[in-house]
Amino acid sequence: MNLLTRRSGISFLLSSISASQSTLFLRHSTLTNAFLIKPVVFHAQNAHASSTHHYGKVTRSASTIKLSSGDDAETSDGFPTDYPNLDLLIRPSIGAIRKACRIASYLQPETSNSQVSGITKTDTSPVTIGDFAAQAIVLKLLHEEFGKDQDVFIAEESSKNLDDELSNEILSVLERLGLDDIISTQKDLEESIDLGQTYKNDGDLLDSIKDMIEERKSKSLTTRTWCLDPIDGTRGFLRGKYDGGQYCVALALIENGVPVLGLLGCPNLPSNPLHENYEWEKNEQGEVDMITEKDRGCIFVAHRGGGCFQLPLYSPKGDDHDLSGAQRVQTTQSGSLPLEQSRFCIGVEKYGDPEGKVSAIATKIHGKLDDDGDILFTRRMDSQVKYGVVARGGSEFITRLPKKSYQEWIWDHAAGRIVIEEAGGKQTDTEGNLIDYGLGAKLDMNVNGILISSGGMYHDVLLEAYQEQEQERSKE
Repeated sequence: MNLLTRRSGISFLLSSISASQSTLFLRHSTLTNAFLIKPVVFHAQNAHASSTHHYGKVTRSASTIKLSSGDDAETSDGFPTDYPNLDLLIRPSIGAIRKACRIASYLQPETSNSQVSGITKTDTSPVTIGDFAAQAIVLKLLHEEFGKDQDVFIAEESSKNLDDELSNEILSVLERLGLDDIISTQKDLEESIDLGQTYKNDGDLLDSIKDMIEERKSKSLTTRTWCLDPIDGTRGFLRGKYDGGQYCVALALIENGVPVLGLLGCPNLPSNPLHENYEWEKNEQGEVDMITEKDRGCIFVAHRGGGCFQLPLYSPKGDDHDLSGAQRVQTTQSGSLPLEQSRFCIGVEKYGDPEGKVSAIATKIHGKLDDDGDILFTRRMDSQVKYGVVARGGSEFITRLPKKSYQEWIWDHAAGRIVIEEAGGKQTDTEGNLIDYGLGAKLDMNVNGILISSGGMYHDVLLEAYQEQEQERSKE
């Protein structure tokens, strides 16, 4: 995670973010002639080699959309009265996620030609000041709430990649969003970011963390692990909201290698499952837009044994811990949509299918590709937002089939797993086995792909199609 490059470039004035977006958090007048960001300029158009912004030729059945207000025994918040750990875990987690989403929404570029400060890591992946700021806020709040329980925190970014200039930019953003009461100094910023640096470069946990876990085991105590990706889908974040850039803040709580709590904060996803306007409109103002009458942004929350719920991105009461508006979501049920019309939720970049396996799987399920050689029914977007779309019945399949040399980080799938499972779906490796999330910051190196579906017959068919195309490849 060492700093590779810090490129100089054009300064980016935060007030250049649309005035309408800024008014979600503070009056636009306070931004005029405010502070100047001097970025490592990221041009979002360089974040993806090829993107047609093709969001699918879809035959949609309204019956596949499952979103309800919950059970009969629901609270005034929309959650059932017996929903697990509402006050102990979920309220603090939602409060932290909403603050992180506020930061990310504020900083996201408008289009792929816009700019935002950041760095490029040694693996060539981009990191923005939004990643650092969101991670610092979430980890600081969670550590204050749960650190006394000796919980472990694993998160993607490291303060080693920060310099004084970037740190000052982040602190300025936090001040303007009213979050400087949480973090106000560079020392606090760096320490908060590094709460998640409990692992080595190979993903193995630090020896001190292993010793602590073993000591707790000797006392029959379980160690919980919080796993955070502060901006999952940074390339989508850089693509810009007007160019359909989807991203999320992904948080999971893991016990004994199994995700038991997951939250996906999705600022750009339409809150109504029937709306497919993944790209912002030019006159759109935000979460509940009075001009277009469309809702923008939502949070998926899932706890083991409690089901999956969708909440508004921000509370109408102005309370980040508020749980009102929760609605239960459910995956497409087996038989409600013909397999030949089932939908793949896939990434935007072509490198997401480096060996053509996803296309081969889709061909087996749909019978053919379209005239351009693309999958017939798709939703194209970045990040674990895809898990939320499948969880509420907007698609049936997600595949993650990178090159065999790639070893997955747990923060890219942990929150998505519990979200999809509690909505009725399934996540397995390519052999149909559940994945162990308790080995450190990375998954087992033998996990050579991840298959996600609405569950039931959809997962059976997905596994079968994968295995068939693998057998055919082995004969070539």
